[in-house]
Amino acid sequence: MFTVPQVKDFVSRRPVQLTAGMSRLVLPDGTVVWGKSGGRFGYSTGMGATRDLSRTLVHSVNSTDAKGQDVNPVALSVTPAAFRR
Repeated sequence: MFTVPQVKDFVSRRPVQLTAGMSRLVLPDGTVVWGKSGGRFGYSTGMGATRDLSRTLVHSVNSTDAKGQDVNPVALSVTPAAFRR
């Protein structure tokens, strides 16, 4: 479940970050977070944790851009702060 294939994304050509439904996020300080996010009109949600479960985060953000192409900006700013060492 934690093995990310060593292939490039078809569109961006960057290394993939997804496994069997989870994605890997490497934060600027090197912390690796595993999680899942999703959204419906009006809200976006996510959950994540370090592999050793020393830190976890679950969030739900009311928004009008829940189905936008980018991560909700509020969630994007909360995640690194929650996992900062």
